Amino acid sequence: MKKNYFLAVLFAFGMTTANAQFVDDMESYAVGQPIYTGWWTDWGCGGSCAITASADFAQSGSVSGQVPNDGSTDAVLDMGNKIFGSWGLKFSMYVPSGSHGYLNLQGTVPIGAGEWISGNFYFGQPIAGHAGSMEGYIDDTALGGVDFDFPYDQWFDVVMNVDINSGIGAATWEMGVNGTVIIPVGTPFTDFAGTYPTSLGGIDFFSIDTGNNYYVDDLDYINGFHTIGTTGVNDLAAKGFSAYPNPVKNVLNLNAKEAISSVSIYNVLGQQVYNANVNALNTTIDTSSFASGAYFVKVNVGGTEGIVKILK
Repeated sequence: MKKNYFLAVLFAFGMTTANAQFVDDMESYAVGQPIYTGWWTDWGCGGSCAITASADFAQSGSVSGQVPNDGSTDAVLDMGNKIFGSWGLKFSMYVPSGSHGYLNLQGTVPIGAGEWISGNFYFGQPIAGHAGSMEGYIDDTALGGVDFDFPYDQWFDVVMNVDINSGIGAATWEMGVNGTVIIPVGTPFTDFAGTYPTSLGGIDFFSIDTGNNYYVDDLDYINGFHTIGTTGVNDLAAKGFSAYPNPVKNVLNLNAKEAISSVSIYNVLGQQVYNANVNALNTTIDTSSFASGAYFVKVNVGGTEGIVKILK
């Protein structure tokens, strides 16, 4: 049974996108065949370097997409060349012991010369200048190099949330691997030189060398943001947390049923503009000096940490 569903088309500023939200559990593809349809394409190979449907491992059902150790697979997930809105992608990934994986974010699809957004994402690939066979590494985000952990021989989730509500030239993002935030919310969505991309184009799943071998499954691309791990707005709501008014003019009120331990506020460039220890059920924050725009309020309520977005 076919279990791919094309959910919607986004209209923004009078423009339509070639691709919008979708889910894909990979079950509709024939095992052993290249996947070159819908949101799946490749780096200009006409299907000859597409991701392959595999029955080796699966997060759900019996089929996943494999990026094998052929050194040539160059599959692209088309995310629609977004220039406005909130976009979240969640997918599951499996890396067998003794193998590694690689991917990168691209600013435009179809891909021509390539427009890398945040460098290279290595899952177990040894990198020059880094000792040993590290777990995971991103080589040139706006934060500099980022190390992260992931488990071998089991499925884990990768989440990427991109906020383009202020336009692509002020876009920010966050990323999580296996339930842990590795790139914090509000990080500029740029390359290592601080340059913003043309758009949110897609992801390149590349077989970087003959040691490469990994699988992807259960993709969920939404007009909104995915929660990373189990902590988020819903967890804060369970603590009775509220932040109001939103949008805020001068004074932001924070209330909860359990003690608010700490509050930090970040602008869309990822810069901290406010930080305080509270240890009370409610507090107020003077935002009159804040510039107009979006901010991210990070709070700890009774040991639960989460982030809410406010507008000024």
